[in-house]
Amino acid sequence: MPAKCLDADVLSKIKQERSEAFLVKLIDLFLKDGPMRIQEAWDGGKAKDFKKAALSAHILRCLAENIGALSIRDLAASAEISASGGKESAIFLSNILFDLEIAFAETRACLLITRQGISEKT
Repeated sequence: MPAKCLDADVLSKIKQERSEAFLVKLIDLFLKDGPMRIQEAWDGGKAKDFKKAALSAHILRCLAENIGALSIRDLAASAEISASGGKESAIFLSNILFDLEIAFAETRACLLITRQGISEKT
């Protein structure tokens, strides 16, 4: 699993402190909610509702932090900061959200591989 994609220590800690079944549920939640949060951030930016965009990015950042999705965490933090800058930062927000969509696709692939590895053991 590429280091830039997922933090193996976070995944290991979840498995140790909770369970592999809990990690699978967390992966599923992230894969379900992540795209919705990205879309909400896009919608907020397009509507010039930067508070909505910042909140969506903040929630995504927290979800990513919990599962060790490093690039998502960092880009969501940047989107949150950019959205907090209002319309002066709107162009930067669009660029960050575009990068966030690409990073999410990469992270999704990593998470699906991780999930499949857990499922094959049980």
